[in-house]
Amino acid sequence: MGNPARSAAAGPGAQGGVALVTALLVVSIATVAAATFMRHQALDLRRTANTIQGDQAWLYIKGAETWAKAILARDQKDSKYDGLDETWATTLPPIELPGGFMTGTVEDMQGRFNINNLMREGKVDPQALARFQRLLESRGLDKDLVQAVVDWMDPDIEATPPQGAEDDYYMGLEAPYRTANRPMAHISELRLVQGFDAETYAKIAPLLTALPAHTAINVNTAPAEVLYSLFDKVDEQALAELIKEREQSPFEKVEDFTASKLLQDAKLNAEAREGLAVSSAYFLVHIEAQIGQARARAQSLLFRGDKGELHVIQRSQAAHP
Repeated sequence: MGNPARSAAAGPGAQGGVALVTALLVVSIATVAAATFMRHQALDLRRTANTIQGDQAWLYIKGAETWAKAILARDQKDSKYDGLDETWATTLPPIELPGGFMTGTVEDMQGRFNINNLMREGKVDPQALARFQRLLESRGLDKDLVQAVVDWMDPDIEATPPQGAEDDYYMGLEAPYRTANRPMAHISELRLVQGFDAETYAKIAPLLTALPAHTAINVNTAPAEVLYSLFDKVDEQALAELIKEREQSPFEKVEDFTASKLLQDAKLNAEAREGLAVSSAYFLVHIEAQIGQARARAQSLLFRGDKGELHVIQRSQAAHP
């Protein structure tokens, strides 16, 4: 015979308890599923919003780039020189946009030293070499670093002593690679060259550019270090006064610069004057836009032709959700 107490325990009351536990389990699972669904839905909405806001930011950036082109085209028609007193050189304050803001600047890249000037028709340009060496020294760096830069770009495989480097050096590295044997496509390529670690690069890079053609230095926009590199000898105080004067009265001709009384003791021969200019063809547009949580940044290298036409040579971009 069965146990009466056990039979009673298995009666309707026990079955009701099992049903209650089952119901609670189902409710718990449904609650977790609903919460998970809501969380995924919120993430999807956030992701969609970020995508839309990011697209809006890029559209604003493209609009600002078009505006910069228009300003530079008009400037060429209205001005005989390119100087830091002109509209294009004005840093835009944060511009309020629906849901965010935008900022932008235009920089004359011929105010920097064009590292591709070091080579001309496959041979080292002595004038550019001397200028780059003086530029390195102005930043507290070894002037012989230029030798590895020349070896990186020249067509041969012979290292320039004492600090040059060719394939035999780079192929011996833990992550080997070869020299480019061509002009630099971007100044960041300098990080691959022997001797240019992160610290060295950070010191010299703001004064350098890598343009696709041999270019003159614009004496109206070049910073003090670049102007200093033009001379074998120059009074630094006189050069500082010259820079202060050009803020009020930019040079309209190269002769106005070379004939300045402040430079009467400087050594600037006729050959060196050929590498100078008061106007420019290459400009870098820096633009940043933020809409909601999406932020976009872009740098566009523009080339301005003789007739005022503007072309994008390079464009780099970065987005931050």
